[in-house]
Amino acid sequence: MRTNARQRLEFEYSTALSSQIWRLDVETILQSAFQQIGIKLDIQNYPPPIFIGSFLPKGSASPPTGAVAGRYDIAEYAQNFYYDPDDAQILACDQFPPVGSNYDYYCNHDLDALYKQEQATADPGIRQRIFVQIHNIYLTQFPFIVLSGLLQIVMAKKHTHNFQPGPFSTDSNIWEWWCDQGKC
Repeated sequence: MRTNARQRLEFEYSTALSSQIWRLDVETILQSAFQQIGIKLDIQNYPPPIFIGSFLPKGSASPPTGAVAGRYDIAEYAQNFYYDPDDAQILACDQFPPVGSNYDYYCNHDLDALYKQEQATADPGIRQRIFVQIHNIYLTQFPFIVLSGLLQIVMAKKHTHNFQPGPFSTDSNIWEWWCDQGKC
C-alpha cells in the first residue's frame, strides 16, 4: 500500500445494497484495480433507505488518518437524467442536501454561472455552446466519474406501429404510434 508519513492511501467506498447485485461485482473489480496501484478500498455498504435517506446526505468523509465506517470517500450510485441536460441539481453549489442532490458536495462558481446561463435561454445553439463549456469543466475538474451507462430494454407488441424508444426507459414517441384496429 502507498503510504506517506506512515499514513496509508486508503478510501471508504460505499453503495446501496439492492437487487442490483452487479454493484457488488463492480466493487470487487474496483477494489482489485485500486490495490494493484497501491490504494486500499474499504467497502461498507448500506440498505437503500439508509444509503440515500441519511448516509449520502450527511456527506461525511473519512478523516485523513484512514477510512471510517459511517463516512465515505467514494460513493457509487445511479443518477437518472431527463430530456433537458441541465445538471444543476446534482452539482450546483446551492444544491447540497437537503436542498438538492449534490452528494459530491462539489462547488465550482464558474460552473454555477454556466448553469444559470443555460437555464436563462431556450435557444438550442446558445445552450449547446454553454453545454460544451460545462462538459469541459467535467473533463478537467472530475466532479464525478462515470462507471457505466445501463442499457434500457423496451418492447412493443407486433401490431404496434412506428414505436421508437426514447433515451430514457419510460420515454417514447407515444404521439406517433398507431396500432392495428386501434388496440395496442
